[in-house]
Amino acid sequence: MVVVVILGILATVALPSFLNQAARANQARALKYVGMVNRAQQAFFVENSRFATSTAELGFTNEHAPPDYTYTMIAGASGLEIITSTQATPTNPALRGYAGVVFATVDPSGLARLSTVFCQGSTADVPAPTPITVGGQVQIANCNTL
Repeated sequence: MVVVVILGILATVALPSFLNQAARANQARALKYVGMVNRAQQAFFVENSRFATSTAELGFTNEHAPPDYTYTMIAGASGLEIITSTQATPTNPALRGYAGVVFATVDPSGLARLSTVFCQGSTADVPAPTPITVGGQVQIANCNTL
């Protein structure tokens, strides 16, 4: 009986920690996937002078996407002509949402520069990053950057 009580106490203490670690692992996989899509978008832009409109166009299949999230791509927002965003929406309300933004700007010499930003939402929330131009510089609003 004493052994059962001790095991119950240990399980009570260890279970929340274990569940937290499992959630962090799922979040890390989603963040890694968004990063892979961002890098693929940059390579696609260099080759095609535009961003892909789907992960399939980048060569990713649904089997590559980690579970516990749904992924969407959004193109062209906030007055910037060349921008794309990949959003990871959690299907589990205990997980954080993520968004990866890739955008191209033109420097004074006329060359395109690619930039990437990762945004983290709160639990069960996906950030809605909004690139804006301020004084000739691009800033990302509505974004907790990582």
